[in-house]
Amino acid sequence: MRVAVPALLAVALTSCALLAGEPKEKSRADEPGRAPSSEEHPEWLAAIERLRLLPRAGEVKCAGISANLVSIYAPPAEAAAEIGKIEDAYDAALVKLAAKWEQEAKALRAEYEAKIVAALPEAKRESARKVLAFSHERWVTPNDREAKFRKEYVERRAAVAESLPKLSAEEYEAAKAKMQAWVREERAKLRNQEEELLKQTRDLLAPEDAARLDGLSPRKPAEPKAEGGKK
Repeated sequence: MRVAVPALLAVALTSCALLAGEPKEKSRADEPGRAPSSEEHPEWLAAIERLRLLPRAGEVKCAGISANLVSIYAPPAEAAAEIGKIEDAYDAALVKLAAKWEQEAKALRAEYEAKIVAALPEAKRESARKVLAFSHERWVTPNDREAKFRKEYVERRAAVAESLPKLSAEEYEAAKAKMQAWVREERAKLRNQEEELLKQTRDLLAPEDAARLDGLSPRKPAEPKAEGGKK
């Protein structure tokens, strides 16, 4: 069974460093202001990579080959169809397992977050709880955030492609311009959503803490407009 090369390298490099007696990388305990990064934990990355590349049920992975048993044994159509159903059921069960693991990971996070918050000065603890709760509630992956945009983009592009033979050159240019304008509008909406999220997070913080958050953010908060539309 083939294991991902990046995963093996990560584990091997870590083991070699320990055996050689090399000094460990500085932890966040040594540099308290440094932001967390999963890249600092090769064991974690290796474990996730192994899960991602783990052979599926009925899949043969070796020597650069990735194939299911149907491809290898060419069973009768009825058996192949039955195997396909089993593979689909396996995939569905795997998704449920991943969801269960996610909930367990969140519970573990909550346990350790409570310890982190308790280590803060008492005056900051309630604010920290609110910021963490808000952050976790609003967190989405980049894929989730843009899923609606991508879906509608594909649908709109398909509609234009379908009508293409009927369009004149002028109509085609107009359709293209409309599509480009829509993309700009949707991207602007996503930026506005991020700016609003940053504002709402800042509102949970004391001014000095909000200022530090601004320094950590790649997106600066929008400046409020004065009356009459002037800043």
